[in-house]
Amino acid sequence: ERERSITKGVRRIPCVQLVRAMMGMMSCMSCTSCAQSVEGEILIEDADVGAVAEVHAQGPTLLGRGGDARSEFAKAHAADLTSDKAGLISDKAGAAKAFDGSTPCSTADVGSGSSGGEAASSPTDQDCQEDENQNCQEVDEPADAIRAPEVRAQLSDKDLAAVKALEIELGESGVDIVRAALVPGEALESCLMRFLRASDMKPRPAAKALRAMLAWRATARPDELASRSAGDVAGCPEELLDQYMPTWHQGFDKKGRPVIFSHYGKFRFGPVLEAGVTVEKIMQLHVRSSEHTARLCGEQSSKLGHDISNALIIMDTQGWDSNNLKSKGAFDWARGMAKSDTEYYPERMGQLIIINAPSSVNYFYRAVSWALSEKARDKIKIFAGREQWEPALLELVDASQLSPEYGGSAPSPDVSM
Repeated sequence: ERERSITKGVRRIPCVQLVRAMMGMMSCMSCTSCAQSVEGEILIEDADVGAVAEVHAQGPTLLGRGGDARSEFAKAHAADLTSDKAGLISDKAGAAKAFDGSTPCSTADVGSGSSGGEAASSPTDQDCQEDENQNCQEVDEPADAIRAPEVRAQLSDKDLAAVKALEIELGESGVDIVRAALVPGEALESCLMRFLRASDMKPRPAAKALRAMLAWRATARPDELASRSAGDVAGCPEELLDQYMPTWHQGFDKKGRPVIFSHYGKFRFGPVLEAGVTVEKIMQLHVRSSEHTARLCGEQSSKLGHDISNALIIMDTQGWDSNNLKSKGAFDWARGMAKSDTEYYPERMGQLIIINAPSSVNYFYRAVSWALSEKARDKIKIFAGREQWEPALLELVDASQLSPEYGGSAPSPDVSM
């Protein structure tokens, strides 16, 4: 009964921005846009017009336009929804077969219109001629292209089974959309495993979290934030951020993970807020930093030939201003940061080391740690004096990767990440 209700009335209709629709650009789904260009197909369910439906028996995904937009879209495409019976999708068994590991998907498969367990065919010359807006030509990969390592073969039998179950839960189209959102050098299995670990290895919650992440990326646009300077994102001089909110990349640890420093002891919310930078902009700076960290992980994965999915975070709190605790904006920022790290960049923090921590930092941490998962809390270590944190730091990071102020021999950074 559930399977019948899920697959009831699903039809294929042409629509612009195939991948971007899943990424949340549903504003593009107007009848005008659809009439102007056909770049692919998405699936629309009769009972919930405007929601993106999964191909393989898992029902509609979470993205839709809602309200008036859905009504307008339904009217515009009423004829399509009542015809084209060939668009009905009900091959749930085919979905499982498609992800048995023998037929990996590629980003070129997105929007191909394949259903059930049928493999998407390569575009033909005729396809190219029929749609001049679609680039069907093969392009030689640059010699310096960032390639993802082979991760699937390195998974244990238990992890591989969980990954396959998650792929079936997402459906073929969902997997392709996740694949399109990967940072360069990141393997699909690496991303899926991060969300599985954050969901206690349960495929259905992991699939839900992945869809929520994709919906968030549509509005937050982290890829766009990463392409802009920190000063441009915040709307203030970069020197102000370097002075009051310094964050930087400092080499790699002994496992090959990026080492990210944030000197929270220099954080001063007052001057930054007075300069017109809102808490929302400060959160965007954190998202920008998280996206850069994700890209560093992808680059390292490609360079080392094995999965690097998380980073070592060093938080220096020397000089911490307890007045930060009096600011509501500081608490809002800390809670927002915890939410972002947990829900949108899960398992990106391999370990967090807090150094030079005064008692007020412990209080602040206790005040916001409730927002972190138990797994995340287990990764956090807090040290007071240098005699405590320097040996711990050098155990994780070679001295050649650290600047002198942190017990190493590397040049001091320019601060801005």
